[in-house]
Amino acid sequence: MERIIPVSDLKATADKYIDQVKKTKEPIVITQLGRAAALLVDYETYQGLLATLEEMSDPEAWKKLQAAKEATARGEGVDHEIVVAAFRARQARGAV
Repeated sequence: MERIIPVSDLKATADKYIDQVKKTKEPIVITQLGRAAALLVDYETYQGLLATLEEMSDPEAWKKLQAAKEATARGEGVDHEIVVAAFRARQARGAV
């Protein structure tokens, strides 16, 4: 559930809200004059968002994603269970 607080609450108890987003990983929408103005997120989430944006802005990544979607639509690919089993086998051998 999305948490929404006014900027005045953030000013009064910032530590509380920072601890909350760090613990729950749930963002908090900060409002100003009754409208969404900012978002409070934990640093790891922010870094993940930046990495995703960077990766998805790469035209080659989009081409690979589209090719994977087309292959899936044609019924090509490997079942998830097979991939997991192979990964676990590599882990057991210390190859991962």
